[in-house]
Amino acid sequence: MGRPAVAIWGTVAVLALLVAVTYPLAGLRLSLRDVALNAGLSAVLLAGAAYYTVLRPDERIARLLHATPQFVLMTFLGGALSYAAMATNLPLWDATFDAMDKAIGFDWPALLAWTGRHPDLAFALKLAYASMLPQMALVIVALVTVRAFCELDRFVLAFGLAALMTMAICAVTPALCAGYFYRDAVATQPHLGLTWNSVAHVLALRSGEMTFVSMATAEGIVTMPSFHTVCAVLFAVALWPVRWLRWPGLALNLAMLAATPIIGGHYLVDLFAGLAVALAARWLAVRLIPSAAAGDVRSAG
Repeated sequence: MGRPAVAIWGTVAVLALLVAVTYPLAGLRLSLRDVALNAGLSAVLLAGAAYYTVLRPDERIARLLHATPQFVLMTFLGGALSYAAMATNLPLWDATFDAMDKAIGFDWPALLAWTGRHPDLAFALKLAYASMLPQMALVIVALVTVRAFCELDRFVLAFGLAALMTMAICAVTPALCAGYFYRDAVATQPHLGLTWNSVAHVLALRSGEMTFVSMATAEGIVTMPSFHTVCAVLFAVALWPVRWLRWPGLALNLAMLAATPIIGGHYLVDLFAGLAVALAARWLAVRLIPSAAAGDVRSAG
């Protein structure tokens, strides 16, 4: 097993260990069906990767089938861990984050009102915000297609490291979201259709009402740092070596960033924290997967 695989699977193992330890401590139960589905799918994909590595060598297919379960497991475990992190029941930081926004001159209700006057733009921002999951698949397929395998390993590792950092931060700085904090202002813009089901999940976790977690009904419940911001940065960086996706990827992820405060209901400081997490995770990934192995990146696309 090479250095990239050790780093990536090690990160998966840490996420799994944290879920196994924190769920009993938080009084939570994770759906065994979800565990079985993700483990089973990953096993099938890894078996396919082994087949295309040993019996019918095809590096691109093998890499695709190897990277996909890594990413699937990181996404599943990171999502599960977010529920344990938000069940800590520590004091909420919403008022603090709002005060920080005001200190730097950011007015969330004013931005909401401006967005409400531009419903077509709001619709476009919703589409950009919803692009996070499709982009996860796009990045992996694009990097495999152009044989940017080192960049692919760095992207997957950075994603997992960012998930670990995000959960550590949100566990000690829990918040509901700016959209809920300014719910009276949101109620004046019903045509925008802004809802944050995550708030109900966080409140249920904090009260002890929610004890069973299924990813089938899970929500993105992390406010600080913004994981949409983390992904926007990691996606744009990963797609940059792919010449035919470089500028479209940058434009789409800038749009996703622009959508995050209102569509995602985030404080502006959440975005700054997400940017810091993404850059730190990327920096670590590049150092854990040395540039000496990055020859494929220079010829990508």
